[in-house]
Amino acid sequence: MSDSIEVKDAATSAEFWRLLSPEELLFDLPCRLLYRGQADHTWSLTPSILRRGISSSADMQVFKEWAYIDKFVRHCDSVGLAIPNDSPAFREKYLTQANLFGVGMGIRDWPPPEMHPLLALGQHYRLPTRLLDWSTRSYVAAYFAASDALAISANKNCTPPGRLAIWIVNTEQKSPFREFQEIAVPGGYNANLAAQSGVFTLLKQKGARAKAFEGEMRLDVYYREHPLPAPLNKITLPTSEAPKVLQLCKLYGLTGATLAPDYYGAARAAADDLDTAQIPGSVSLWDA
Repeated sequence: MSDSIEVKDAATSAEFWRLLSPEELLFDLPCRLLYRGQADHTWSLTPSILRRGISSSADMQVFKEWAYIDKFVRHCDSVGLAIPNDSPAFREKYLTQANLFGVGMGIRDWPPPEMHPLLALGQHYRLPTRLLDWSTRSYVAAYFAASDALAISANKNCTPPGRLAIWIVNTEQKSPFREFQEIAVPGGYNANLAAQSGVFTLLKQKGARAKAFEGEMRLDVYYREHPLPAPLNKITLPTSEAPKVLQLCKLYGLTGATLAPDYYGAARAAADDLDTAQIPGSVSLWDA
């Protein structure tokens, strides 16, 4: 087992910001980096659908995931919202339960590539899927880590995270890791995806009827268990520095409204503004 994931613990927002600079060399060249922000540095890289419990057999797990997609499409239809790749043939093959599961195709190749754009659309609107969302822009990830950490801290029923985290994966080093897939989908159906320079990753698992899926589902654990050095780093920061990070993001034009250009994004930006409002006489953003 390799535990070669490098962790850098920043002490201040200024140090954190510099480590995330596109000019900072975090891996040996060649590099193509993806960034993911998380509110708590102790969280694994686990897809949202798999945080809701794992079924004992692959066919039951796939059916559960497919049911979320099916319901999502039905509700999109009910209010006249278009979905990617839509056609009678697509619906017959991938949104008809008997066809998808009748010969076990959906289990052996789950999720099929033709469904990736639909999964990506749902993922960006909080539908649980087995995709992980990333950005090609480091400061976009910083915004989401800081904003989510502050939202958790403001909830009296939650324990505030001690540190937030940015995960960085180098996809130029993906060839030895055959289960890892990078998924890029068109942004035409998803304004949020385009605004956030979004990309998705997927860990493929082997499945068969009446048997549990084989293979690790958490990306960080997958890399740690691999004998080769991990193309994955993590940068952490005390949650107390999150307001300063959001202020820096705003200076760079990154707000909830610009990253989610709809009413939800505007409301999120308003909450961020109130959470980070500076008190007269307070310290500079760059003070330690």
